[in-house]
Amino acid sequence: MGADWYAQRGFSPETVRHARSWYLQHLPKPGDLLDVGCGRGEFLQVAAEVGHRVVGIDHDPEMLAQVGSLPVHQGDALDFLQSTPDRYDSITAFHLIEHLAVREAEAFVRLAADRLRLEGRLIIATPNPGSLPTIAHEFWRDPTHARPYDRELIEYLTIGAGLETVVAGINPESPRGLPVELADLGLTPPSKSDDALQPPDARASRWIAGRLAGSTYGRDLEQAIHETSDGLLHTRQELARVAGVLRRFLEVAYEPCELFVVARRP
Repeated sequence: MGADWYAQRGFSPETVRHARSWYLQHLPKPGDLLDVGCGRGEFLQVAAEVGHRVVGIDHDPEMLAQVGSLPVHQGDALDFLQSTPDRYDSITAFHLIEHLAVREAEAFVRLAADRLRLEGRLIIATPNPGSLPTIAHEFWRDPTHARPYDRELIEYLTIGAGLETVVAGINPESPRGLPVELADLGLTPPSKSDDALQPPDARASRWIAGRLAGSTYGRDLEQAIHETSDGLLHTRQELARVAGVLRRFLEVAYEPCELFVVARRP
């Protein structure tokens, strides 16, 4: 189902390559790398380009047919990890763990940890259940998803497999799915029109000021101007407060849509 689903959703190789490239910074120096659930091989390509000796494993032969000349295996990831005698400097699993039940995920992490060399790294990336559009809609569009995994649960599994967390968090390069742009919530100072920038006629101003000075109308007008100015200032302060609350809500509810854990074998 993977190849058909990718085709229907329109996931272009270039988009996936860009999303995966961000994780290159978390790999150790170039070495032997296994990408579990490699799909069409986008991360295999970017890792090979920077010097890693790559190999992929995926169960979908239609996806693997698009990898090209890079070495891949077709089969079940857990069976492969259990049977291979090879050891790796890096093992990556992008959007794989959410396809596994908890017991399978635990087995995967333990097998992957066992196949790492000393100081080797395991990178797991998955949809972020803290992202409102992800957990409310996007995650469940994929019929092969079993359950979401948050960062704490993944770290629990990696620590239980004898690994140490190097870094964990949210991929800042992944989209938020915001309904509005956060920049639109910033209030800008009012701009002055061209007419307002023109110097007033000094004689007319003095004449008007002289006629109004000391009159009841002048005092009432001055009071009305002050009250209007205070009201406008208060309104602007309240708008800024509401915009700040809305911005914070959007930042919390619409987190970037992908989280990750990088763990090391000590």
